[in-house]
Amino acid sequence: MAAANVLTVGTTAASSSDTTIAAATLFGLKTTANDAKVAITLKDDLGGYNVIGTLSNSQPTAFLQPGTYKFTRPAGPSCGVYSA
Repeated sequence: MAAANVLTVGTTAASSSDTTIAAATLFGLKTTANDAKVAITLKDDLGGYNVIGTLSNSQPTAFLQPGTYKFTRPAGPSCGVYSA
């Protein structure tokens, strides 16, 4: 699978659209900023989102299991998310 853009790099607060994966997938942080953070949320069976982790400079990748996720960036350092 080729790398795909999940959350476009930017500095404004933003969330990705629902990202549904059927097989375990690696996600990574795109940034050159030192203090970038993106929350990883997992959609539950009632349609709510629960924070399950964070992508940051100290943890720039996450290997996620099948499910539906959103990635949320607060306003601040320039960053985005990709899947590999």
